[in-house]
Amino acid sequence: MNIEVVKVPLEEKQILNNLLKMYCYEWSQYNKFDVNDQGEYEFEYHLSDFWNKENHFPFFIKVNGILAGFVLIDDDFAVHLNYDYAISEFFIMHKYRRAGVGRYAAKFVFDMFRGKWEIGRHPHNIMSVGFWDSVVNEYTDGKYEIIKSCPDFVYHDGTYADIISFEN
Repeated sequence: MNIEVVKVPLEEKQILNNLLKMYCYEWSQYNKFDVNDQGEYEFEYHLSDFWNKENHFPFFIKVNGILAGFVLIDDDFAVHLNYDYAISEFFIMHKYRRAGVGRYAAKFVFDMFRGKWEIGRHPHNIMSVGFWDSVVNEYTDGKYEIIKSCPDFVYHDGTYADIISFEN
């Protein structure tokens, strides 16, 4: 299996937006977002930030040349305002989950962007909680911090996020 993490060029923004719709739909079970009258999620309107704002980076995740997900990196922090990078959104399509694709992609971007990282996660998304605990623990050899139920990051559904932080 050949896994690639490739920067999304502006001309492929619509492809990323198509994947983002799937991601938003899946996420709606946790954050309780509705769609508007056009059937769009509000987050879709912020996608342009990843080409227009400094320190915002969109990446496709591909397996054998086929789209398998995406990762969005930015500097919009909930807690650690002096940090360097945050995982804004991370999505692996169901077919590729539990096959090492997400683990590879996460470690790849961590290696690509050296510095201080912040990752927010919804505590009710048990798959995400297990994934990030495992990946970050392995990547940092256990040298990371976690703030559970952080009052500085509240999801749309009122749930306090867990915040993972580390330096690489």
